[in-house]
Amino acid sequence: MRNFRVNYALVGGFVLAMVAALIGVVALMTGRTGAADTYLTSFANVAGVKFGTKVSYEGFVIGQVEEIEPLRDNGATRFQLRLGVRQGWPIPKDSVVHITSSGLLSAIIVDIKGGGSAELLKPGGVITPGANGNLFAIMGDVAGQLGDLSQTTLKPLLTTLNDEIGRAAPQLLANMTIVTGDLAAKTPRITADIERMTGTLSAQVVTEANAQRLVRSLDNVAELTGGLEQSRRKLDSTLASIDKLVSGNRDTVDASLKDLRYTLQTVAGSIDAVTYNLEGASRNFNEFSRQLRDNPAVLINGRRAEDGPAKK
Repeated sequence: MRNFRVNYALVGGFVLAMVAALIGVVALMTGRTGAADTYLTSFANVAGVKFGTKVSYEGFVIGQVEEIEPLRDNGATRFQLRLGVRQGWPIPKDSVVHITSSGLLSAIIVDIKGGGSAELLKPGGVITPGANGNLFAIMGDVAGQLGDLSQTTLKPLLTTLNDEIGRAAPQLLANMTIVTGDLAAKTPRITADIERMTGTLSAQVVTEANAQRLVRSLDNVAELTGGLEQSRRKLDSTLASIDKLVSGNRDTVDASLKDLRYTLQTVAGSIDAVTYNLEGASRNFNEFSRQLRDNPAVLINGRRAEDGPAKK
């Protein structure tokens, strides 16, 4: 009897140990291994989020979603999430929380992106929600926006176009009937005018004399082109001869340039004296002209008439 009791006690202890281990593993998987602090946030779309969804900080699991509560805000529904985070975990005040997933087939998590503020958010505070990073939620939002667009814009536009076309269709058909009838009536006359114009061009423009004139013009252009080519060759030959002449007399040209430079320097050095002498000669000539105007006898007597008779 005692052996049966021992066996029952061992089996019961083993079961209790397994249950405790299972509870510990579940707590580790959910990020809850002890006391937790509570933080709040809200989203317009919480697709894939439920009680027990993991809460991570920069990818490290620190808690889970404790509660999801719908709230009405200005006629719109938002969902408030109560996040249970490991007690004492520092969360900067400017942190942002996103609903995201690490891969296309990965589970949805609520990830907190840490901010750079030195001030920490107190337990019970509100974490700023960010853009939804869930691919399926984004696709759902886009699909919803496309549906709204089709219902509010495209569908009324198509309805209006359909109504306008329906009202204008009889008039359009009538106008098309008139235009096609008028065109059918005038087509023979238009064809006859085109044939007559073509015959006139053939008889008066496309003639043998005009063809001969065109051939002569082309010959003249070819002859002119040949003359221009010959002139270009002569010019090239002349330039080559000049180049050769200059190259063969380079020493003489250099010597002439040196002499010219020396002459110009000499003239530049004496230009002041030459200018001074020219200025003096100009003043003397002006004085002589003035005396000659006053008394033309100066050319004969050599002095003014009022000075007395000239000496013999």
